[in-house]
Amino acid sequence: MLSKEEYIVLHHYLGEGVSKTAIAKKLGISRMTVHRYAADKKTEPGYDTRARKPSLLDPYKDYIRGRLKIYPELSAVRLFKEIEERGYPGKLTQLRNFIRLIRPKPPIEFERRFEVSAGEQAQVDFATFKTDFGVVYALLVVLSWSRYLWVRFSCHQDQLTVLSGLHRAFVEFAGVPDTVLFDRMKAAVARSEGNGAAVFNEEMLRFAAHYGFRPVACRPYRAKTKGRVERAVSYLRQNFFYGRHFRDLEDLNDQLETWLEETANVRIHGTTGEIPSQRLFHEKIDLKPLPTTAYIPLVTLGRRVSRDGFVAYNGNEYSVPDGLKKMAVEVKATLEEVNLYQEGRLLVSHPVLEGRGQRLMDPAHRRHNKHRNREKIFQMSDDTVEVQRRSLDVYEEVLR
Repeated sequence: MLSKEEYIVLHHYLGEGVSKTAIAKKLGISRMTVHRYAADKKTEPGYDTRARKPSLLDPYKDYIRGRLKIYPELSAVRLFKEIEERGYPGKLTQLRNFIRLIRPKPPIEFERRFEVSAGEQAQVDFATFKTDFGVVYALLVVLSWSRYLWVRFSCHQDQLTVLSGLHRAFVEFAGVPDTVLFDRMKAAVARSEGNGAAVFNEEMLRFAAHYGFRPVACRPYRAKTKGRVERAVSYLRQNFFYGRHFRDLEDLNDQLETWLEETANVRIHGTTGEIPSQRLFHEKIDLKPLPTTAYIPLVTLGRRVSRDGFVAYNGNEYSVPDGLKKMAVEVKATLEEVNLYQEGRLLVSHPVLEGRGQRLMDPAHRRHNKHRNREKIFQMSDDTVEVQRRSLDVYEEVLR
């Protein structure tokens, strides 16, 4: 027997002209039940004189309504975790039934799924997000067989972000898949042939050859070719980003890392019916081993040194030593370091900063300043980062 709320929703759909089959799917009941209640001339279902049994969900219904009023697309799983933390002792099924009544969903449309074997493919994509501190971009890499997901937010969509992200993802996967599927992102694809075939840029081809995978581009206007990463983007938006607040990029990535470890990669995946982290354990034997040597991109840029001794690169600033003869340097960036050269000589190597608007200063670069003992002079802003003093001989040795 339908509840009063279900009865009202059923007749509302009938009045809107929704088919009885669609109504049955929406309410999770049989078509015969819909036909029976549609033929019933009563305006409301009959009830006996017994009082309704209190539900374990009752104390949390106002909270659920409030959350859905502000964020109408929150999933039942997300809400279940929230009210469970507030003491809800019931089951997820009871919550799903309540959400279905106050927020009916359309029938599910099924699509044909193309399966791949373990170690065969990874899919890559960027997604744009708006935060209180500006626009950020999520780089997602998902292994197609295990559905294991790697994500990182940054302020850039450039080539080094893609190469560095793939490197970090391969390290976390503990191996490299046979192929990596991209869309037509500029960081990977230089141009398209007349027949639509993608031509990858030289840096991506060098990177792919170093790691041993084959880069593949999805067909134009065929985004569903990389449906696994597209669905991962939707999952990231709904289950992680939607309804949360972040102080800055660092806080965003800290929360993301926790979510990946405690939710995304340890949940039972809706398609495979298995846990991605457990499937990755079995997929590792089919992944190619990581290269034994580091990859060094051929990215060289000319830059001018500012009056206060910094070089700008990718939205951040890096210090150079005092006493330079010229105000021009070369920037040779790798996946993890920004190397500054002058006339073929390595001046300094800094770790790459994430985000924008930060300054990284080596205190040794101001040793000739008459105020060298007053360290506060070099705290240019709250974003200035100090690094450990290292001899230039160290960098010369690394390059060898």
